[in-house]
Amino acid sequence: MELPVVQAINLVESVNFDWLDEVFQGSIPTKIQDDDTKTVALITEYLSEPTSFGNSRFKGWQIGVEMQIFYKKKADFNLLEAEINMATLFEKDGWLIEQSKNHIKDPDTKQLSKVFYFTKKLRLEKEAA
Repeated sequence: MELPVVQAINLVESVNFDWLDEVFQGSIPTKIQDDDTKTVALITEYLSEPTSFGNSRFKGWQIGVEMQIFYKKKADFNLLEAEINMATLFEKDGWLIEQSKNHIKDPDTKQLSKVFYFTKKLRLEKEAA
C-alpha cells in the first residue's frame, strides 16, 4: 500500500485540473514559494494509524492528508467551483472531508489559500505480521 501522500497525489494527478499548475509533497520548492503566477497544491500527511479494533487487534488503518491550495494572484477561474471539484474527487475515491478551512490571504504575497483535511479508512484483508 502506498503512503497517504502518494495516494492523494496520484488521485489529484489522475484528473487534469486546468486551474492547478503543480502539486507538491512535503514542501514547496524555494524557487516556487514566491511565484504568485501559479496555483499550486501542497499535500502532507497528518494521520496514519491503526483503527477498527476487534479481539485486541486492528483490522484497518486510517490515513489523512492536509491539502493546502495556494491560488495564483490573478486567478482567472472560479475558486469555489475548483474547490468543490477537488473535494468531490476525494469523496468519490472514498475519502472523507474532515475539515475545509476558510480562505486566508497571505499578508506578503496577497495570495489566497485554502486548506482541506481528508481522511480515509483502509480495511486490511489479512492480519499484520
